[in-house]
Amino acid sequence: MRWYFLWGLVAAFVMVLVLFILMMIALRRNWNHTNRSVVSYFIPLLLMSMLIYMAASQFVPRVFDAVQIVYGQYASTEATLSAENFQSNRIVTEDQVFYYPPSLNDEPEAGRYQIYYTERTHYVMNLIFVGETEDSIDDPAATP
Repeated sequence: MRWYFLWGLVAAFVMVLVLFILMMIALRRNWNHTNRSVVSYFIPLLLMSMLIYMAASQFVPRVFDAVQIVYGQYASTEATLSAENFQSNRIVTEDQVFYYPPSLNDEPEAGRYQIYYTERTHYVMNLIFVGETEDSIDDPAATP
């Protein structure tokens, strides 16, 4: 799971770098007055807003969480989950949303889980099944 997180960090860095280079090219066209249309004067503004969004939402939080990855110190919580809580690489609980890699795509069972995650991006590093809930023990349909 660490490698998946680190590849995401590299992808976010590449996206920020590409947006920065495109912004510099567009700004150079503005400075040299070689734009062909009026709309192209606003392209640097659009690219800058995309750059700020990508940096603030993806790259910077992943950089800060990379320190947790290196030292192996994660935040943890315990939650009661069912199959409905696992939705397309997300674990949706009552108050938080956690993200996990596609390699963790085995069939989840209902019960209590210990979730170890990074603080800023809520990326799941370890998901441990703690036990069944009292509801699933009392339910006769759940027992084989």
